[in-house]
Amino acid sequence: MRLGRRGLIAVLVAAPLGGAAWAQTVAGRRGEPDLWFDPTQLPSFTGTVERYLPNPRGEVDGLIFKEGPQVVFPPDVAEAVRRDAPTGKSVIIWGIRARRAPVITMLAFAPSSDSTPVVVDRFYWRLGGRAAQEGSPLLRLSGTVKQPYYTPQGDVAGAILDDGSVVLVPAAAVDTVQDMLKSGQALAASGPGREGPDGRALLAQQLGPAPDALQPLPGLQR
Repeated sequence: MRLGRRGLIAVLVAAPLGGAAWAQTVAGRRGEPDLWFDPTQLPSFTGTVERYLPNPRGEVDGLIFKEGPQVVFPPDVAEAVRRDAPTGKSVIIWGIRARRAPVITMLAFAPSSDSTPVVVDRFYWRLGGRAAQEGSPLLRLSGTVKQPYYTPQGDVAGAILDDGSVVLVPAAAVDTVQDMLKSGQALAASGPGREGPDGRALLAQQLGPAPDALQPLPGLQR
């Protein structure tokens, strides 16, 4: 992964740029005006997309670099990101890296350095897809934890299994089960979620080291 240490503050104070277009929003690809600031002043991160991450609502709102870090973005830009950066391809992300963990909040992206950066229409500061939709089916997952799943702020919010399945944990229970969410741990989970082309994701109601050792999460209302 390559990190550019250019200041975030520049994007907040930059004057409008004249001449050629420097950036566009996802909406701008549908014919709206290009942006007035240059997103390449932001810190940059380059990596190869290993896989896209689903959430319990059946949306895609993140990816993993083969180099390790996670990237989060709003679900409504997932299609545009995937078009520019299919699995196995390199992508440049401009954004903000959390202090505590290898997770990047995407603010702009491009498939290469000679492509026009595309700026997301809104910043994904919260995991909007953390909760499953009402009526979601009950799923069961098990496997080995590849790495913790992080919030944009770098807090542990669950686990990503080796097969790409995502186990999210309610915020009220995370502190009591963090040891189960570390890389290399055997983990099983059940709870409401969705299964789709990008894999499976659930919001855990029960966790354990194996499918036959599931226990209700502490701190949740019965």
